Amino acid sequence: MTAERATSQTIAIAGAGLIGLSCALELTMRGHDVTLFDPNPAEMSTGWAAAGMIAPAYELMLQPGPVDETFAAFCFESARLWSGFAQSIIRHTGSPVALSTAPTLALARHEEEQTRLNALADVLDRLGHGYRRISASTLQNQFGLSAAVHSGLQLPDDTQADNRRVISALRRFFTGQGKLISAAVTTRSEMEELAASPFDAVIWARGTAETGSEAQVKGQAIALSPVSGQPSNVLRFGARYIVPKADRTIIGATSEPDFASKGIDPAVADALHEEAARILPQLAEANRLEHWAGFRPLGTVERPLIGSKAPGEFIATAHYRNGVLLAPATAKLIADQIEGLTYESAYKAFAPAPGHGATA
Repeated sequence: MTAERATSQTIAIAGAGLIGLSCALELTMRGHDVTLFDPNPAEMSTGWAAAGMIAPAYELMLQPGPVDETFAAFCFESARLWSGFAQSIIRHTGSPVALSTAPTLALARHEEEQTRLNALADVLDRLGHGYRRISASTLQNQFGLSAAVHSGLQLPDDTQADNRRVISALRRFFTGQGKLISAAVTTRSEMEELAASPFDAVIWARGTAETGSEAQVKGQAIALSPVSGQPSNVLRFGARYIVPKADRTIIGATSEPDFASKGIDPAVADALHEEAARILPQLAEANRLEHWAGFRPLGTVERPLIGSKAPGEFIATAHYRNGVLLAPATAKLIADQIEGLTYESAYKAFAPAPGHGATA
């Protein structure tokens, strides 16, 4: 960064989910006066439905087509920022966010998954990120996995945080400051009327309505009671995951772009539970605590939309599978642009409209 930071600004954020709250925290720490607007409870936000994974390496395998190196760099940078981000949350709210340092285990159950893990290892080698191969015997003897798992990669950059703790802590903080207004807003003027004050800048951090794209992908997940002896590592296999928390174990998730309804399907919960138990047998006896459906906002490509929409208006949305991972880097990028600071020129590719990014 080469420019001096701007003087304090008044900033409105439409959306008090994980991304909106993260932007609000970053801007508040920089001395700006931030007000959030959201009519919905935390439980209705996209981030609440997530599993809390911070997975820049595994994301490389899930991305379609050739590796998007700009997006990959942004993901790894955000994962690096998470430790400081978690400490900032603790300092401001007094609430820990259960940020884990246990590396994720990416698993192969058959030849196709092994081929994909080998390809992921090749990409990580090329990009200069670490991993360690793990044998089936180690996975069984050290981590308690079943013989259905043939091999794995240990991914040190991929961890997790408790997304619900993060959202709850930040909501309490901004509510306590009188800076979270429970109201539906669609225009800047509505926000200014509710706040009885003009704003220097507005951030749209909800869904994708302000981008002209309202695509959503439904995902169903379940939470089980913790079981004795299960590993503390996140387990990834294909499109599925097992994510251990202090008070629950999350199993997910489906990916339903052509969903018939917004409800949950008990048959899906049964299938998720059974598939997870084939990986970690002790989960078969776990009690089912929760079953929910969340909706991931998706832009025209699997990249977030972060940047200037118009003078004084910014967008931070469409994070799809990676809202938790990208929260710190998104907040930093938006704050840098609002303040007129320089940033990685490649990140202009995330701007919602060409030519509206800040000057690098």
